[in-house]
Amino acid sequence: MAQEDQQVLLRSADLVKFAVPASLAQRVGRVAAAVGSGERVVELPRGVSGKGLATAVAYYKARADAEESGADVEDFDAEFVGGLTYDAAIDLIHAAHHLGDAGLFNLFVGYRVN
Repeated sequence: MAQEDQQVLLRSADLVKFAVPASLAQRVGRVAAAVGSGERVVELPRGVSGKGLATAVAYYKARADAEESGADVEDFDAEFVGGLTYDAAIDLIHAAHHLGDAGLFNLFVGYRVN
């Protein structure tokens, strides 16, 4: 089976599960390390809630689509972050931190609630 077709099961601290393509999971440092060592079920740290993981997965999928279509990813990032509620942003910040995704975490530098 091709790497793109393989699924990785991500399990949040509150036991919410998400099946994502391995190619998408490889974007996250902590998950990529686990996948690289052959794991197909990745238990995520305590700070990653199901809500935060859902938002992170939605971001990764939408960002991959934006990159494929040739869209300006900086505009995409700004729109995505700007469209989050305060609670969703906090959940995503925690998820990004605990997943070790500095790029996603840094989207919130200078973040202001509308």
